[in-house]
Amino acid sequence: MDVFICTADPYKEPPMRVVNTALSVMAYDYPTEKMSLYVSDDGRSQLTLFAIMEASKFAAHWLAYCKKNALVDRCPEAYFATDHAWFPETAEVKVKPCLV
Repeated sequence: MDVFICTADPYKEPPMRVVNTALSVMAYDYPTEKMSLYVSDDGRSQLTLFAIMEASKFAAHWLAYCKKNALVDRCPEAYFATDHAWFPETAEVKVKPCLV
């Protein structure tokens, strides 16, 4: 499965939304060896590039957290905005560099 996320204007498509979309896709319950995620930024925004680079660091923690706790809301922005059952490592994941 190939997933393309296209963006062009960091003001109309905030980098945090792009990042949350990418993290949500990466957290799908789908074999990782059969999935590819591509981000196309036609606006060449340095902010979007930086956000994606930081998201790649955060993804290691977030994806493990999603899998371990069988989360349904896998978008960090949506998950931390709600009153879901919190797990012991939730506070630790929430303060990882990047996002939320």
